[in-house]
Amino acid sequence: MKYPKEYYMDTYEKLTFARQYEMKVPELLATGKLPGFYHLAVGQEAIQMAIYLEKEDADWLSPHPRCHPLYALTCGINDFTTEMIGRKSSLCGGVASYVHIFSPEHHICPSNGLMGENQAIGAGFGLALTEFDDTEGCLILGIGDGTLEEGAVNEVMNVIASRNLKVCMIIENNDITISTRKHDVSRLRDPGERAYGMGLPVMFGDGNDIFEARELIRIGLEKARRGEPNVISLKTYRLRGHFEGDPTVYRDPAETEEAMKHEPVKRCREFLMSKGIATEEELNAIDEAQGKIVNTAFEQAVQAEIPTPEDVIGPELVFAD
Repeated sequence: MKYPKEYYMDTYEKLTFARQYEMKVPELLATGKLPGFYHLAVGQEAIQMAIYLEKEDADWLSPHPRCHPLYALTCGINDFTTEMIGRKSSLCGGVASYVHIFSPEHHICPSNGLMGENQAIGAGFGLALTEFDDTEGCLILGIGDGTLEEGAVNEVMNVIASRNLKVCMIIENNDITISTRKHDVSRLRDPGERAYGMGLPVMFGDGNDIFEARELIRIGLEKARRGEPNVISLKTYRLRGHFEGDPTVYRDPAETEEAMKHEPVKRCREFLMSKGIATEEELNAIDEAQGKIVNTAFEQAVQAEIPTPEDVIGPELVFAD
């Protein structure tokens, strides 16, 4: 083994947590216990968990909204779950959900539901980390391949490159912009190639292989902390719709069925067993333990207090002193 057994087991633990956490949302939506509008990352969890496992305390996160498991582990599973479903929480009072969350104590940059805005805000934090702070950390900038089409993102990449900001941009490339195939609207072989035009180096990898993703992200973050901005483009596949309720008429069900054979949790599990790193019984025990954590988090969140109009209306809640 290249790493100690604990490295591999911890990786699987985080990955199976992420999958079970995401799948709990449609389960509760189907029962009517969960309000809201959700964009899940089922099938793309390996990239998020690789980020979580490789980031350091001094690093800041500006992920795109489709990052619930990453948010949960970073901010605290119970606190984030309560916030995500619109109950009163210690994060943002239950008024941010996951789209507009901000948690400076956890090094989470302000999030915005408009495409390209998270990246612009994140670049500002990257500028601060680079020029106005003596921190050892960098800015981890998450983005989907569709958001790369936003004009603001091209400006962001140019600023990152021209000013050598301490930024690592990580692209989750699932080849679908809501319902539009990337190859139908772009001649690029990979959306990450767009960064070449700004003078940024790019690494390409398999986002469904969590161990490969960890290696590339580790390299990218080390470079960013040294003031060497870079981009990592990781190929993956979104197993569910763009949002919960999306009928996904834009793709053949057989395509998704084939993708299930290569999804990250299955691949990680098979790798660990084939290499003799873990037994099926050990992995089943991890699955069960993480399932209990997820169930507990959602059970307490559903029972939490709902914000009142007074909690969300008022100038003092909108304007700073």
